[in-house]
Amino acid sequence: LCMAQMNAPAVLRDFNDLADEDREVLSVEMARTGCVGQSFSSNLVPKEVSERLEGPAFLVYYGPAFLQNLGNDVPVKRLSVLAEIYRCARELWPASVAKAAVNVIIRIDMIKALSVGDMQEANMQGDVWMLVKHNDSEAF
Repeated sequence: LCMAQMNAPAVLRDFNDLADEDREVLSVEMARTGCVGQSFSSNLVPKEVSERLEGPAFLVYYGPAFLQNLGNDVPVKRLSVLAEIYRCARELWPASVAKAAVNVIIRIDMIKALSVGDMQEANMQGDVWMLVKHNDSEAF
């Protein structure tokens, strides 16, 4: 979450205000490294990740830009959107021990600069952003 750079203090503060499900998704998915034998500090990694190495790990391409471009958005809303992106990716690539050393790129360049309000307005007009699996290692 520190990838938010200048917005890191606000993002880290609001992380605790997330719904439990969103906080859990972000904690678990961002703790996966995609490298067997590599992990973050054990006091930072959720127990389920450290005890059962699964993958694939997701690289949310433009994820840092998404958090850096807060604009007038409340950080907790952007974090919730990011959690939903991870949930969608996990639907496309279910967690598996056999995939622990695999990485998948999730591109969000189409929404990285949109505010949450812009996304909601587009949705109300019938537009949607869908995460589509393009091959075994990439979705956008």
